Amino acid sequence: MVKFKKISDEKMAFLLFALCWAAYFTSYIGRLNYSSAMTAMIGEQVLSKTEAGFISMVYFFAYGIGQLTNGIMGDRFHPGKMIFTGLAVAAGANFLMGLATSFLLMTVIWGVNGYAQAMIWPPIIRIFAEMLEEKQKLKYCINIVSSQVVGTLAAYLLAAAVMWMADWRSVFGAAALCLAVMALVWLRGFHKVERFSMEHGREGQEAGRRMSAGRQESFSRVLTVSGLALVIFPVVIHGMLKDGVTSWVPTYISETFLTSPSLSILVTTVLPVINLTGAYAAQLIYPRCRRREVETAAVFFAAATAALAGLRLAGSVSMILTAVLFAVITASMMAVNTVFVNLLPLRFEKTGRVSTVSGFLNAMAYLGTAVSTFTIGVMVEKFGWDVTIDTWVALTAAALVLCVIKRKKVFRIPE
Repeated sequence: MVKFKKISDEKMAFLLFALCWAAYFTSYIGRLNYSSAMTAMIGEQVLSKTEAGFISMVYFFAYGIGQLTNGIMGDRFHPGKMIFTGLAVAAGANFLMGLATSFLLMTVIWGVNGYAQAMIWPPIIRIFAEMLEEKQKLKYCINIVSSQVVGTLAAYLLAAAVMWMADWRSVFGAAALCLAVMALVWLRGFHKVERFSMEHGREGQEAGRRMSAGRQESFSRVLTVSGLALVIFPVVIHGMLKDGVTSWVPTYISETFLTSPSLSILVTTVLPVINLTGAYAAQLIYPRCRRREVETAAVFFAAATAALAGLRLAGSVSMILTAVLFAVITASMMAVNTVFVNLLPLRFEKTGRVSTVSGFLNAMAYLGTAVSTFTIGVMVEKFGWDVTIDTWVALTAAALVLCVIKRKKVFRIPE
């Protein structure tokens, strides 16, 4: 297992953060391009709604499984090499997706893309935990959320521009180019940071004790003894809302207000702009909730439940109102994501399971995403949007109730 040292130099720590930010930012271009192209693919009858939802579900299942397996590997193998591999394979998958002509082939290729992209996030959290000083760790774990937001915005804008100039197939080619360039930048940049860490860094006390002991805490004990299993349901529901629902926003707007695919994508770009407020709202609320992750999540599940109820009652009145309500929902889930996937895993540095815990929680989130992306398509075709939104309200309210009940939970492993 590779052993890192803490970087106290501010400039080099920022370079590390910038590399991780850019890598995760680029990954969003290579995943949300499908959501952007999906409306045109359905409109051109390349795919039916059910087929389009199925491909999206396969992606998120592959991503979720990859988060779990790559999270475990991220605590055992070199995280820098894992991130490079993920970026490179994702570039290849996007290139091939632009050439694919059959539903089956698209499904396989996009599943490979999902698994490859799961090699990026868990190693990043491990890198932050082991290479950054305590004061830098919290700051950068919050700030990296902006890579998701800006990446989402860039993915939608790039897709809209490329489809305006060419077609939906070119959207995947553009993403492939971005991912390939980023893979090369990462390879060179992280090598520089790692060399500095080995030459000038200091041994972390927590990591040093664990490495000298030569063992990691078993994940089964981490899951059961720490109480991590208690958050599985709210994490799954947050994944359903954060990415599963977002995947269908352009289609919902297009069908409800009879807009063109490109316009519905542009309207959807308001979501990532506002989503960033969710991360910093989490940073504000988290200390006020005495750094209790579940209690903090309850605040944002309450906001999402209210916004979903508003969408159900007035979602067809105004396109702007609909976009704002979706923005509140996804911003709230961005806050929940920040608390559960970014901050909570840092509690497990002493156990040597930061990457594993982050990967596991992300896997549970994308389980919710995978199921929802497919079932939303089926439900809309069979029952319409009203019944679909009613289901979202009920599930979000259930997650809120559980978080309120378990709001005082603190996650730790007795030494």
